[in-house]
Amino acid sequence: MSLISREYARSLFAELTHGATVPLDLDELVEMPRLRWHGHVFVGDIALRCYKHRSRWMFEERDIRRAGQALAEFAVDVDDVVEVQLPAYRDHDERDLEDWGRPDWRRQLVSWMFHQARRQMMERDVRSCDEWASSWKRFGANGLPGELTWEDFLARSSLYRSTQNIASTRPLQLLTWSGDAWLLPRAYVGLLDRFEQREDELIGRVRLCSLCGAQGPMWGWPWRRSTAKGYVTMCPPCSGASFRLYGGHLRGVLYDSPRRRGTRADDYVCRLCGEARASAWDHCHDHGYVRGPLCSGCNTREGLAPPHWFLQDPTSVLHLLECRGCREQRTLPRRFHTGVVPAHLAQTERHGRRCQRQPSARELEYAHGVYRFSLYCDKHITGNWTKDVTRTEVAALVQAFVDAALAAPDVAPPADVGGESA
Repeated sequence: MSLISREYARSLFAELTHGATVPLDLDELVEMPRLRWHGHVFVGDIALRCYKHRSRWMFEERDIRRAGQALAEFAVDVDDVVEVQLPAYRDHDERDLEDWGRPDWRRQLVSWMFHQARRQMMERDVRSCDEWASSWKRFGANGLPGELTWEDFLARSSLYRSTQNIASTRPLQLLTWSGDAWLLPRAYVGLLDRFEQREDELIGRVRLCSLCGAQGPMWGWPWRRSTAKGYVTMCPPCSGASFRLYGGHLRGVLYDSPRRRGTRADDYVCRLCGEARASAWDHCHDHGYVRGPLCSGCNTREGLAPPHWFLQDPTSVLHLLECRGCREQRTLPRRFHTGVVPAHLAQTERHGRRCQRQPSARELEYAHGVYRFSLYCDKHITGNWTKDVTRTEVAALVQAFVDAALAAPDVAPPADVGGESA
């Protein structure tokens, strides 16, 4: 097997498909957006398997060459077109989540239209969203919803790859409006239908536990976890039977301690998700104490996820407080300090006296001991403002947040496990 990098795979594929009649977006080979779902990248109706080698995702060169040759020879006659029936808009409470999670390129295409029509309406109409009813959900004479024009739709879609890419192809370059219906080349519609069927088959496979065969949730989440050799699907009972539960025996132990180095993290189930096999001992970088074993996915989430998002889960907060230093000082690691502020601002700030909607907040900048946050009310398009919070105020909010987390009824005090002193 000859494995090649993602960058080389993209370059090789582009060379092989030069002049292809299908408009391609080969950046998918590098970004691998659906890797976690089924371990493949689709280019048209061809599923390219991804391989993990020395912690890097790669492709088999023969697969790339075969797929590139097939796409280069695939003929699309733009004069041989068929009508594309696009589904109507459905609100969230009208959707079946199981069905909604299945691949459906027609629904994906029309969802781009509704999304852009809604954004356009919000930008043009400064009234409350509740006041403009559902005008953006209705198709006009040009086949597009709301007041969206084809030129507006193309311009808005071009800003984001996710709103112009299906199976590494660009459908908007082939889509046309006849005056009565949307049309696409017959060969291209067949290609997308095959892609839809094959991705659905792959998703069906990864829903099955690799040990007992039990069927899990759509897309395999949260059963699907990363390992040194790639993603595997394992149900909670099989995970629990295969690996030990962590009982806190390293609480209060420094990460650099010989005691920690003598214990393998991969003997345990991840302390956060409770399902995947752990791969590393997570520790507090501020104080140096071990917090517990985490799988690679949860370890990455703890280190890279937006702080305010990570802190929304009480289990995640208590994991951070497994650090003896954080617990005794009633604090959190420094990177999470501003993460407690958005929730506080959502409770205390409002856009105007009469608005009851909680705003969303994000950190903008820090200068001279003051954190500046941007606030946005999604009920009013003009609802944007800023709020300054001093470093002292942030420290007080962090302490109050930690005290509330430790005072929760189901939080037991840590057992004395003979930890080391700092």
